[in-house]
Amino acid sequence: MRKFTIILLHIVMMMLQSACNGLMDVEPENSMTYYNYFKTERDIEMIMLEAYRSYRSNYQYSTPRAVSGEVMDECSEYLPEALRILDATTINAAEPRCSWYSYYSSISQAMMVIENIDKAGLSTDRYNYWLGQALFYKALCYFEIVRDWGDCPYVPTSYKVEPLPRRPWREVLDMAIADMKKATTLLDMWDNLTDSKGNKITTKQIPGKEAAWAMLAHMYAWEGSLLNNKDTLQKAVDAATWVIEEGGIGWAADPEEVCTKVMIGGAPESIFEIEVVYSDFLMMSTPINLEYYYQTWPIRPYTVPGDVTKKQMKIKAERVLEMYPKEDKRREAYFYKPEEMIDSVETRGWALMQRRRQIIEDKTWSNPSSWFQNFSGNIIRTRLADILLLRAECYAKMGKDNLAKPDLDRVRARAGVSGYSVSEGPIYRAIFKEREKELLLERHRWYDMVRTGYWKTDMTKEYSELTDQDIEDGALYLPVHNGAFNSNKLMRQNRYWFKQQ
Repeated sequence: MRKFTIILLHIVMMMLQSACNGLMDVEPENSMTYYNYFKTERDIEMIMLEAYRSYRSNYQYSTPRAVSGEVMDECSEYLPEALRILDATTINAAEPRCSWYSYYSSISQAMMVIENIDKAGLSTDRYNYWLGQALFYKALCYFEIVRDWGDCPYVPTSYKVEPLPRRPWREVLDMAIADMKKATTLLDMWDNLTDSKGNKITTKQIPGKEAAWAMLAHMYAWEGSLLNNKDTLQKAVDAATWVIEEGGIGWAADPEEVCTKVMIGGAPESIFEIEVVYSDFLMMSTPINLEYYYQTWPIRPYTVPGDVTKKQMKIKAERVLEMYPKEDKRREAYFYKPEEMIDSVETRGWALMQRRRQIIEDKTWSNPSSWFQNFSGNIIRTRLADILLLRAECYAKMGKDNLAKPDLDRVRARAGVSGYSVSEGPIYRAIFKEREKELLLERHRWYDMVRTGYWKTDMTKEYSELTDQDIEDGALYLPVHNGAFNSNKLMRQNRYWFKQQ
């Protein structure tokens, strides 16, 4: 029976992959078998495990749109750099890494659960748990798609995917928000979650109520900021406030604890994560954590300070000192003695990052110098510092600087930095810069720039030269990848990138 279940699951996954890759007609001949599959809670769980894996696979190649916006003074990684300089030729050639396929695969898997959960005969609490999980991931994936591609198809069913046009991003996001709101009512707090066997959930990739509220805050903040809608921004504030006041989220003692515990995963400050498990599904050397591109000595064994000059992404030590004042504890927690690196001949002035402290080794190699494979830890998708600063940003956007200041100052206080003063300039700008410092390499900065409009001043020269028409045509989004046009005559390319072809 177990063998049959696994075979059937693979058949279903293959059907989904075919459907999502081209958004084409799929009517499986074995549809009766497909629908008879959902008999037990374990059946539901197996489909959701695939949804979790599909979502994680989007991060396997480091989400180039997000990576392109990270703090760096030099980049030799071809795709993030192409996005930084708006190089259409390179971007269009990078088909698999600029595809929304894995997001739609996760959406379809979640929808299979939503459409068939009534067949499994679940108790009310287990029904709510799995429906909440499915709605969360469906909503989250659409949010990710909207942020990276803007207008996109909205798939109505998992079992028959027809050619679909791109729908306005706001329509899609509003439907995703409705799903995430429902997830906040269905899911229990993460500490109370259990799997189909009654075992306590130990990974924060499986979301609880607090994760749903946190992502809802981000969704409202995105829509409210882009549309300059104060009512929606207030909803973002309300969602963030629930997380801060009702979510029971912890708070790391200092930046050192952020590096040594929060970045590993499962820490009390973390709200929602992507579990990084090096297995058959994920090679040890996959650059899933962005520190892979920046870090070497002193964390990586058998390296020397000068090896930083060979890394794909680098930050000048001078820039580190400008970002973090001397009293800022993040300066020495995130970087190794940056003051000494400014004039270092060996490092050529590049900063030595040490934000992830633990490593993954493969000791099957005979030479110990070959043991190092990666820096360990989960992808921290959102944590309390993020939500505090997001609420502060929304307050400031609405002109409520007095309410924004306490959240900003709380994050600063942990880092040993004095509170905000009007002499620094607009608090809205100060919050953006604080997010840049606190959430370094956590894949927030690009989206922060889009929300706030600071892509005009804080991205690259190429972005500062974009016209209003370029923005209206979609220059801040990814082009639709070629595979999305397969068997879909309704698909249309982003106007900005169409003109670059």
